[in-house]
Order: sequence, then structure tokens, then C-alpha cells
Amino acid sequence: MATTTTQVDAEAVREKVRTGYSQIAQQGSERRGGGKGCCGASPCETEKLAQHVGYSMEELSALPDGANMGLSCGNPNALAALKPGEVVLDLGSGGGFDVFIAGRKVGPTGRAIGVDMTPDMLAKARKNIAAYRERSGLNNVEFRLGEIEHLPIPDASVDAVISNCVINLSPDKPRVWREISRVLKPGGRVAVSDLALLQPLPPAIEQMVEALVGCVAGAALVCDTQRMAKEAGLVDVVLNPKAAYVDGMVDWQDPLYQKIIAHLPAGTKPSDYITSLEVTARKPAQTAVASTPAGVGKVAAKLEVFDPAMCCSTGVCGPNVDRKLVQFAADLDWLKSQGVAVERHNLAQAPAAFAANATVKSTLDKHGTDCLPLVLVDGSIASVGSSYPTRMEMAQWAGLASSKNVCNDAVAELVALGAAIAANCQPCFKHHHAKALAIGVSEDDMTSAVTTAMAVKKMAERETLELADQMLSGADAKAQEGGCCCSSQSGCC
Repeated sequence: MATTTTQVDAEAVREKVRTGYSQIAQQGSERRGGGKGCCGASPCETEKLAQHVGYSMEELSALPDGANMGLSCGNPNALAALKPGEVVLDLGSGGGFDVFIAGRKVGPTGRAIGVDMTPDMLAKARKNIAAYRERSGLNNVEFRLGEIEHLPIPDASVDAVISNCVINLSPDKPRVWREISRVLKPGGRVAVSDLALLQPLPPAIEQMVEALVGCVAGAALVCDTQRMAKEAGLVDVVLNPKAAYVDGMVDWQDPLYQKIIAHLPAGTKPSDYITSLEVTARKPAQTAVASTPAGVGKVAAKLEVFDPAMCCSTGVCGPNVDRKLVQFAADLDWLKSQGVAVERHNLAQAPAAFAANATVKSTLDKHGTDCLPLVLVDGSIASVGSSYPTRMEMAQWAGLASSKNVCNDAVAELVALGAAIAANCQPCFKHHHAKALAIGVSEDDMTSAVTTAMAVKKMAERETLELADQMLSGADAKAQEGGCCCSSQSGCC
């Protein structure tokens, strides 16, 4: 009975949070003159709050409209020190604020994934993707529906996990930290900005719903945060309390913090209890072992795809074929050719398959059809909602080495830069240099491409000079047969 009561209480907390954040997604943040914001709703502008916690105006000005909802209590992007090519996961991504910033940092060869349990927030974030693509030239972000206690992310698949003022909202924080450890690659890192407690709150504040949605009532003690991270298997856990955030909210006459002050003992202030907390840690790198554990490297027994309602079994029909569906169907055929058992079910044609699978039915009951397409690997959720996984992702889940296609937009521009060097074409070089910059190619990569092109070009020049020297050092040039493109007899071109 105690377990059942605990589960009911946890779901009640999630429902309060989900309701509160749905209202924020629909009405906007009070910081923009709309509804309530998280982490202490305040009339201050969202840009001012974001700058206060460490975001630059350059980062903020590049965001899609409405992505910054004033829900931050720190800057986990800065803590994570993201690098091009990395996969980063944002827990509780909201309108996509940190995901869109992370996407620019990891560039065209990286991936930024946001997970949020509120459908309204997810819809807002996905709507912002088009503006992000237009402004950045990048197509490297996605948003998935899910709870941070049950991440729809495969094991050991991300380089960095970030979260901004969200873990405090969870009724099961130890599980969140275990999930973080699970999805991180060996050697991967976590960077979290959250609200935490320096000492327990007075009971009256703990019972305030607005304090729960405002990231205060559910916050854990600083010492407990460190313990949970370590118990999850993370190492090098570093905590950095920053009281200035809470003092700033008080100075801005934030409505939530004004209510908190009214319930505090005389002579105390909010920052005596509450702090913004930066948490960094990493997952230990794998060490060499004498033997391979059972199951490692084996091809997955089964990969199941549960599609939304479509006109046919794959959706690849009719006059307007979606190229992504064509590619996904080809990727599934490739998996089958590699020995993976693949099953695919369409909600319109095989609803019984959805009802018969307990995992799928439970996910549908909780999130509706927003969770589709849903992909299970050996019965466990690997991908949920938003978009279909790539061949590389599915190959990794199945324990296969994928036939990776490396010729993406970034590689194409680097090849074009090399060709421009070989052709001595300045307009071409300027054009492709600008395109490479626009999609996030680093100056170091462009320099490498130019250096390689110059080396190849000089090799050809050197061999031509060596041939000329050989032919002119004693050999009779007139005896050489064949014309040239500059003569009446064209023989070389």
C-alpha cells in the first residue's frame, strides 16, 4: 500500500507541474507581460534574467522568438563546454531555449535533443525549429516527449547532459540521476543549473503549489544532490552554489519570492534557504576487461516501430512522398539484411498491435499520439515522438557497425573549398567559405581542407616540373609525339 501511495503522490506532483507548465506555454511568461514563469515569476524582462545568469546577448538574439521564456536559473550550456560533433541532451527542454543554443555549439555534425513531459511545451519548441533552421542553416535539433525519470534515449548515446532549473521538479530525483548516468557515454559529462536548498524550507512554503511550479518547494538539499549524483555512478562531482540569483529575484520584487518572504522566520531572507546550484560531473570511462560481458556486441533480438496513422504500412505512397519516410524504410531494410528482426505497425491498419503491447499502450495512455512514432529495442523504448531515428542510431541500438554516410553539408563545403584552391577560383572560395561559416564549420576544419588541397596541388605541380626537367635534360624534345591544347594538335586535354 505504501508503494501505491508513493506512486500516486508522485503522479500528483507531475500533474501539478504539467498543468503549470502548460499554462506557461499557452500564456507566456510574466516576464513578457503574460502569465506566470518558473523559477520565481517576475515582471523583469526575460533577456535581463538570462543575462543575469550568464547568457550573452549574441546567444539570446539568435534564438527563435518565444524560445526564451524566462525559465532559467543558470547557464548549463556554458558549464558543459560543448564541442562540435557532440550529442547533447537537455532535460526539461521547455520551449527549446537551451537546445537551440546547444545546437549552434555542436554544429552540423552534432545533435541537440530536448526531452519534455508537457505536450504544450513540446509543440512550442517544435514550432520554433523552422525559425532556428532558417537563422542558423542547421538541421540538428529535435524534441522528444518523455519524463526525465524515464528518458526516451538509448544507453550510452550522448556526450553531455544539460538541464536548467528542472530536476527540482521531479518527485523521484535519484532516478533522474540514474537516468543521466545511463544515457551518458563512458567519459560523458553532465552540467546542471538548478535550485537547491541550503536548509529545509518552512512547511508553509513546501505546501505552496506556486512554489512547486516555481522550482522552490521541490528543491533538494545541496548535500543530497551531491549524494544522488555519486550514487548514480558519476564521479568528479563539483557543486557551486550561487546565491546572487535568489538575491536578484528578491531585488526585482518577484511575486513568488515576495510570498516566500512572508512565510520566512523573522530576520531571515530567501537566500538563507534557497540557492542557484551549478553541478558538474562525469561518467567514468570504460576500463579494459579480460572478457566481453554477455550480450555486448550482439545484434538486438528485435526492433519494433509503431507508426502514427498512415495510408499504408510505410507511408511511402501517393503523389507527395515524404523523403524521410523513404529513407527510414530503406534503413529498416538494411537492418533486416544485417540480421535484425524488424516489425513495423501502423496505427490505422494494426491498432491491435498497439493495444497488445503494454509499453506502447501505457505510453499512449499517458501522452496520446504525440508519442508516435515510437521505437522499441528488445522491448524497451529507444525513441519516442517528433521524428524517426537515423540509420546510425538504430545500428548502434542493434549492436551493428552502420554503413555511415559521411558526405553531409559540412563535408560538401570543405570539398568545395579544396576544389576552389585547386582551380585558383577566388569567387568560388569566397562563396563556399561563407556557406561553410553559415552552417557552423570551424575555421580549423576549413584550414585543414585548404592545407590538404594545397598539398595535392603542389604534388601535381612538382611532378609536372620533374617531367619537364627529365624531358629537357638531354632528351630530344622534338622526338616526343603528341600535341597540346595550345597547338593545332590537341592531345593532352
